[in-house]
Amino acid sequence: MTRIAPEDAHFTMVNIFTTTPEHQEQLFDVMSQGAEVMGRHPGCVSVSMHLSHDGTRLISLTEWRTKDDFDAMRARSDLQKYFKEVSGIITSVDPNPCRVAYSSDVAHQVQG
Repeated sequence: MTRIAPEDAHFTMVNIFTTTPEHQEQLFDVMSQGAEVMGRHPGCVSVSMHLSHDGTRLISLTEWRTKDDFDAMRARSDLQKYFKEVSGIITSVDPNPCRVAYSSDVAHQVQG
């Protein structure tokens, strides 16, 4: 399970990719393959993806030790083909660099 904690002070990127319902699974497949490469890049802490129920969005959350680690991954020449493939499937992307301010793992809390 991915642990996202405010005290870690990681650089977090939340991207909201917009696509069409008939392309959401294709986008997920392509991004999953890219996530395998990104996940092995130095400084990557976690990668998770969420699919909207209406089929029009894929929300990607990546957590990095530092922004420099994220920038180094984005500059990799071997990932440029992947980024181009993703851009051919989406209609837009809303990038949101941020930091985690609060996190709770309610699944592990004791119910009283």
